[in-house]
Amino acid sequence: MERDATDRPFTVRAWHSGDDPALVGILRAHMERDPGWPPAYARGGDLGKWLGEPATLGRWVAVDSGEEPVGHVGIGPVEPGEAADLWTAALGCDPGTLAQVCRNLVEPGMRRSGVSAGLTRVALRAAIDAGRIHVATVLQDRQASLAMMHSAGWCVVGNV
Repeated sequence: MERDATDRPFTVRAWHSGDDPALVGILRAHMERDPGWPPAYARGGDLGKWLGEPATLGRWVAVDSGEEPVGHVGIGPVEPGEAADLWTAALGCDPGTLAQVCRNLVEPGMRRSGVSAGLTRVALRAAIDAGRIHVATVLQDRQASLAMMHSAGWCVVGNV
C-alpha cells in the first residue's frame, strides 16, 4: 500500500520487534516493484529475519505521525570478503573497526521525503559514537540511493 509523502512528517526511533510486520509489508511492496531486490536468497526465507540479521550493532525505524513504520536502517559488523578488503585498504584500518550501514528501506510512497537520509544520519551517529568507521554498499543501478549518499558526503572508494 503506497501512501502520499506530502504532509507526512516522520521521526526516527529505535527499532522494536513489533515493527517487523509493517517493515515486512514495506519490503514486500518493494519486491512487487523490483524483482531484483532483495536478492533471491532473501525472497525465499523469513523476510523479517533477513531485514534484521546483519544489523547486530543497532536498528532504527522511521515512523509517521501515527507511529506507523515508514522506513528502517541498521548497522552491523563487516563480513570478510571483497568489500571488506576494499574498505580496509582504502581506509587503512582493521575490519573490526568498521560498521556497515545496512537494510536501508523506505516505504515507496515516502521516497524522496528525506526518510532515507534521516535514517542514515542516525545510523552514522551511532557508528561514530561506538568508535567505528561507517561504510556502506550500494548497488550501482540504485541511482536514487547513490544520489542520497553522495549528497550526504559519502565517497565511493571502489567497486566490487
